[in-house]
Amino acid sequence: MSNENPERSRSVLLVGVPDAGKTNFLSRLWLALDLGGGILAKAALPADLDYLKAGADHLLKGEFAPHTPHDVHDRTEIPVKSTSAGHEFLGTLVVPDLPGEQVLSVFRNRQWSDDWENTIHPGCGCLLFVRIDSKELIAPLDWLNCPAHFGSPLPAASPQKDETDKAKPPTQVVLVDWLQFLRKAFTERVSGTYRPRVGIVVTAWDLAPNDQKAGGPEAWIASNLPLLSQYVQTNDDEFEFAYFGVSVASGDLLADPAFKASYLSGDPRKAGEVVHSLSGKVESSGDMTLPVAWALGLAHPTGHGGTQRR
Repeated sequence: MSNENPERSRSVLLVGVPDAGKTNFLSRLWLALDLGGGILAKAALPADLDYLKAGADHLLKGEFAPHTPHDVHDRTEIPVKSTSAGHEFLGTLVVPDLPGEQVLSVFRNRQWSDDWENTIHPGCGCLLFVRIDSKELIAPLDWLNCPAHFGSPLPAASPQKDETDKAKPPTQVVLVDWLQFLRKAFTERVSGTYRPRVGIVVTAWDLAPNDQKAGGPEAWIASNLPLLSQYVQTNDDEFEFAYFGVSVASGDLLADPAFKASYLSGDPRKAGEVVHSLSGKVESSGDMTLPVAWALGLAHPTGHGGTQRR
């Protein structure tokens, strides 16, 4: 990270439990930056080009990028520039990607590394990821299904349990806990009045039920992760929140052969969709840099890069 000017080295933290879709999002982000035409574009080739290209190659072949092992890669730096008039930015986008396994470890152990603490600074934004239909998405529990799931009204604490055990904490509890970690870190390292931008990113948006798509990702979170939704609503003075629904292919490459054939016959570099409500209405944009640009404070509320009204 450059020490010359914090404005020229901004960061966006990617946080999510395992299988939250961060790797595929980062791969699609690189394709969008490389192609240009969005709010953000590449300014030069990154040192991590091989890592980014490997993930992008999967998407270009009609495959989803595989899960990245937690000890392989957790930080990417990309020289980027802004294309929006009045919001000029030329510098390095630092993308610390905390592997999902470490997200759960931080939740259980109540501490994170100094490296992550040092990523918190003025101008830093955050994207929290959750993937629709993921096997790692642990649904909220109630008093009725707790006994069936755990054998007792409430799960007993058991630090010795392996992460593969069924007693994983509900995803919304982990994400709310992380938001509290982040708030404390920003207060201590920046100030208590600083409102960091936090985007709630719902990945695999194409898999959302049709009757839930009309309300956008905010409505999906309210319906499926109510604790997270309530935290966002009651802590608007602590963070600046926005919701994004992201599909890196705009369809199912795994279970829909007809869609995959259509995807490959077109231009896979231009695939993907971002659904948001930055202008007050649910809209769809082909600009896959939009969530990151918003987290950096570079996105206009009225949308950019081909945003269309739904």
